[in-house]
Parts: sequence; structure tokens; C-alpha cells
Amino acid sequence: MSKTIPTLLLVCLSLAVGLRAQTTTVQLSTGAGYAKSAYFKLSDGSSQQVAHDAWDIAFSNLGTAYAGIFVNESTATVNGQPTVALEAYDPYVFDFSETIDPDALLPEQLLLNPEHSWAEGAFNAGIDSSNTNDYGWGAYDPTAKKVIGYRVFVLKLRDGSYRKISFDEYDGNAYTFRAANLDGTNLSTHTVNTAFGNGSPLIYFSFGTNGANVPTATGWDLVFCRYLAALSDGQGGFVPYAVTGVLTADGMQTAKATAVDPATVDHTPYLDSLSHRLDIIGHDWKFFNLQTGWVVLGDRAYFVKTQDNLLYKLVWVGFSGSASGTATLQRTLIGQLSATADLPSEIASALVYPNPATDQIHLAVSASKNEQAKIRLLDGSGRLVWSGLPATLQAGLTVLDLPLPALPAGTYWLQVQTPGGQFVRQLVLGR
Repeated sequence: MSKTIPTLLLVCLSLAVGLRAQTTTVQLSTGAGYAKSAYFKLSDGSSQQVAHDAWDIAFSNLGTAYAGIFVNESTATVNGQPTVALEAYDPYVFDFSETIDPDALLPEQLLLNPEHSWAEGAFNAGIDSSNTNDYGWGAYDPTAKKVIGYRVFVLKLRDGSYRKISFDEYDGNAYTFRAANLDGTNLSTHTVNTAFGNGSPLIYFSFGTNGANVPTATGWDLVFCRYLAALSDGQGGFVPYAVTGVLTADGMQTAKATAVDPATVDHTPYLDSLSHRLDIIGHDWKFFNLQTGWVVLGDRAYFVKTQDNLLYKLVWVGFSGSASGTATLQRTLIGQLSATADLPSEIASALVYPNPATDQIHLAVSASKNEQAKIRLLDGSGRLVWSGLPATLQAGLTVLDLPLPALPAGTYWLQVQTPGGQFVRQLVLGR
């Protein structure tokens, strides 16, 4: 059985496996002046960079039930000052033919991405929560089986020009919208097709290229980027402020541990607080000190569960600021969280770590009663390559240390058999 079982339930184990797991130090960089977004993959430490000004608006690419529309909030900095940003406004206009006065746009009409999920962006801000068919920019029509737009927005581009936009419809396969100058001249119509499953939660559009040749990062877990966050103004209110922080990909889950020793903190108490919210890591793992520059907080760690059920611990240890836009990160693979759907009834959870391994693994099992277990290791063809002595599983948590013989690097299967059944875990060995 593999880790792709449809229903994945978290295992809650009382052990500090992070002490034994492999830790590597990696870097993410937005480039000098925060000019790019860095899309990072946890499994191999690779990253892709995309320039901030490569796109203007973006559309949810999660499935037919989602119709989020986002504005690009990213900005670079020059001599410590942010470059001109895109601005999206809701002027409370519902007729696309109406001329809009840019001088009448108000600060309270400014739209921000909520940074909570890839399902709702800035243009969904006016959503009527009492209407399950409403998406903020439009409403679902059950007869037409489309989301039909009813609102007109204004976008202030980086060159200072304005465009009014009407998102006319979304039929589950494509978004169609109109854009024009505020007086209705220079009208253009655009269609943006979805590409579900392409490894990106968003489909991007640039007015500079009319949507053509927009670079898209795919297959990533974290994006280190610039976005607007509501920060305290010191007088009881909040103001949007450009921050440099980390957002997680769709399907990822994250928990934050504060006031801890990052080197020894146990992940177990935080598994119940894993959240799909994409800004759990965010930007507040660092702060700027006027005397010493950027300071990374040394008392926090983040636990991230990937879509393929691997748990990582992330600890930020450095940040260069705008000079190079580089953050330094310690990445620890804790292990694969168990899919409890395949466990015998008397086994509540199981975890094998480290994975990948070399010459020793640890098997942590939570059982409802005392059990005898037979443990075997099979190669990729199902041939038995190692068999351990029968092991006793105590009621509660048992952690077994299993030294392995010298075996060729590759993928193996650890088979654990109890009187109530058996479960199998994939194990990667490297020499």
C-alpha cells in the first residue's frame, strides 16, 4: 500500500523524531530588491523564480467549484522604497458602460488579497456570505451553470494608467472578462482557460502581453514573495503594508510553534493545529532592528505537511533583506505520517523515520493493547530481503529501533504483521 491512499488521517505520536532526522540548510531568494518570487519544493530543495511584474491578475485553478480572482500585490524596492504597485478598487459600479472618475476612488475601496487560501482573492472581497451562490464579483446561475459577473472594478496599473474590469463569467473551464479605459475606450475582451492539475493553484494574466507567455511556476510547496499585509498603525487601526513572507501551496498544512527551542521541539502537540491557511508561516519570523538590521526570531519552528503526507520541520535562521532578498532555512524531514485507513483495528497510528534512511530506522506504533508483531523488509519486486525478530508492541506508544543490513540503495517496503492484520510502509534507502 502506498502513501496515495485517498483518505489520509494524521498520526499523533509522543516522540521527538526531529532529533534523529536529517537536517539540511537551504536558501530561498527573491533577488536584489525583492524583484522576484521564489517557488520552493521541499523534497529536493529546488526553486523557481518569477519576476513580480510578470503578471497582473490571476484566477483560481483548483477545480470547477472555485472562482477566486487575485490582484498581484508584489512590489520590489529601490533605495529602500517600494516600487509602484498595482492597485485594485471596488467603486460600487454595476454598469460597465458607466464612466468612472479616478479622483473619486477612495482608500476604503482598495481591495487586498486575504492570503487565507487560493480559493478567494481580492476581487471576491464583496462576497455575500448569506448567499451560497455569490462569489463577490459574480453569482452562480444554476440555469446557465455559470458564475455571471455583476460588478465593475478598477485596476490602477504600474504605469499609473487605469482600467475598468468586468469579470463576465466563469463556466468551470474558462474565465471571460472585459477591460477598458475608465471612459469605455480601448475595450478588449479576454478569455483565460483553466488548467486543473498543472501544479499551480492560479492561472496568471498580464495586460502587458494580453495573457500570452506568462511564466508559471508548478509543482512547488512554498512561495517566498512580497504581498500586502494589514499591520497595526499604532492608533488602533490597520494599514496595508508590503511585507516579504512565505505562503504555502494548495493542499499543504502548516502549524507554528512559538517560544520553543527549534532544535528539540517535538512536533506531536502541533499536529492537531495543522491548518490549510496559506499564511501561517507568513512574514513575522523576522523583524527589522534600526541598530542591527534584520533579526530572525530564534524561538520558533514550523511544521509543514505536504500533499503526499510527509511532515517537515522548518526553522528560519537568516534573512539578508533587500540587498539580495535571501532567506536561509533549516529543513528537516521528520517522516511520513501514517494513513490510518490501512491499519489493523488495534493499531491507532504508525510512523517510520527517518525516510529516506541509511542503516537504521525507527518504527513508532500506537496500539490499543499488547501485541506481537512480525517485521519484514521487501524489495521493489516483493522479495524478502530482511526479517527482524518478533517484536512486542505495548499498549500505548512503542518505538522500535531497527538496524538494517547493508542493502543496495532503492525503494523498499516495510511490512508489519500483527494478529489483527498488517500494514505496509514505503521506505527509501540510500548509501
